[in-house]
Amino acid sequence: MKKGFFVILFLIMAVALTACGEAKSTFYFASQTPNENSTWVYWVSIEKKGDKVVDAEWNAFHIEGDSQTTYLGKDKVTASEEGIYNMNSDLWWHEQAELVIEKFIESNGDVNDRLPAPAGVSITTDEFYTLAELALASDPVEAGDYVDGYHFTTLKSSATSRNSATWWDPVKEVVVPSVTYDTYSFGAFVVLNGRIVMAYFNNVFYGYRAQLANGFVRTIDHDNNTETPNISLMAEYTTANPRLYRTKNQLGKSYGMTGASPIGKDYHEQAFTAAAYLIENQQFPTPNQDGDFEGVAGVTITASDFHALWQLIPTK
Repeated sequence: MKKGFFVILFLIMAVALTACGEAKSTFYFASQTPNENSTWVYWVSIEKKGDKVVDAEWNAFHIEGDSQTTYLGKDKVTASEEGIYNMNSDLWWHEQAELVIEKFIESNGDVNDRLPAPAGVSITTDEFYTLAELALASDPVEAGDYVDGYHFTTLKSSATSRNSATWWDPVKEVVVPSVTYDTYSFGAFVVLNGRIVMAYFNNVFYGYRAQLANGFVRTIDHDNNTETPNISLMAEYTTANPRLYRTKNQLGKSYGMTGASPIGKDYHEQAFTAAAYLIENQQFPTPNQDGDFEGVAGVTITASDFHALWQLIPTK
């Protein structure tokens, strides 16, 4: 009888000790900062239990969103898995990324254990290890109420048609006529442990990089005819042809809002400010009747699109 009692007591203590010893998951995140010349913007998330790295993700989003007709807002892993992002190598990008992650987990997050790269990996891994180091040096991600993963949201269904500006090409000395396109806003978000850890807003707006003066896009009287309007002066370029950009963030100050903005900031700067606010506060205030945010410093442009895109992120 005593023997049975001690066996049961031992089992109870063993279960209790095991339960006490279970490490809780903590999550870490880092992402690149996009700029007007970005294409794919990478991020890394890491899960640890105690001092042990148990999982990681390496992924990226394209700053042209669904205005980019190849990827249509998909993240890089999904584009690779679906055979869209094709590097013409033996292994797809996502397969190579998985091998890098496996090595990282096996080394328990040793960011200095980079070489040799796993067999079959030909992609550059600098982005992964740089971001992994930043992630591990950051504070753990607090728990939140959103659904984990990459979320691309778009207002394309309510797009409006418009014509781009007419441009003067200073290299070829010709007028570049306007093009017709659909304009709308879109957003890219990453949620980890229920919390928004990355946010990116952009707007489809076709144009060329411009010559600037005092915060305004320079215009020119190209035909010396006072009865015809001045047209936007394109920045000089060294390639065979100028690049037609698809979004406001790619145009940067060439979008031409800086001079007219009451705070002297163009669309891309205010969009980044709105994204930083969302990451910090995990929600936006309701826009007023004019579609503006009240109390969000650094955002004076109409913000109803930012609010609408945020509300499309799924919650638990």
